[in-house]
Amino acid sequence: MSFPYGEWIIFFLVLVSWAEKRASRRFFLILMLAWLIGRGLEVIFPSTTPWHWHFTRLSVMIVFWGWAWQHAERRILPLLATSFVLSLETLFLVNEPGVIPYEIWFFTVILLIVARLTADSYWGTAAAFTGSILLNQVFIRFTYEGIVRGADFPDPFLWNLGVGLFTVWAGLRLGWLSYTDSKREPLMVEQQFLAKGVKAYEPLEERELQ
Repeated sequence: MSFPYGEWIIFFLVLVSWAEKRASRRFFLILMLAWLIGRGLEVIFPSTTPWHWHFTRLSVMIVFWGWAWQHAERRILPLLATSFVLSLETLFLVNEPGVIPYEIWFFTVILLIVARLTADSYWGTAAAFTGSILLNQVFIRFTYEGIVRGADFPDPFLWNLGVGLFTVWAGLRLGWLSYTDSKREPLMVEQQFLAKGVKAYEPLEERELQ
């Protein structure tokens, strides 16, 4: 298994969100609990060759997908479109491996483009990307039967890339929203004082993760 970049990114975000007492700390705590549950499943049900089930990552992906699904505006079409792309990739890798240079990157870029164009939002893209990977695990399990000597579920490349990509995207989005909200912050803070009393101001991205 490759270096767990995704896990370290999530652990870092958990520590930062709780140290700074951000509104998103509840979201990251749920992800951490999902990881711990997955870890327990790996101890109880150890993986055997050729199928390596990483329940820690799968648990985090399921929770993240559920959260993204609730906040996504477009759901079914993006999920179907991205699942179709991954199915094509799986069939192509089984029947014609090595024909396209850097084929994993090639199909991953297509997957992200399709997810973005069909979902048209951060949470919609996250839901389509994560959901299609989860659904494709079942397809890969039966397609690779008797063909490969070993397979990881989920794929370490997609896991690390997905965590890194959506973390960077969320950070850039949060920075932009904080910049635009800063111009309206004095008025919004004054309204919060009048309506609810003293309360810490949180950017829109943080409020979405409460």
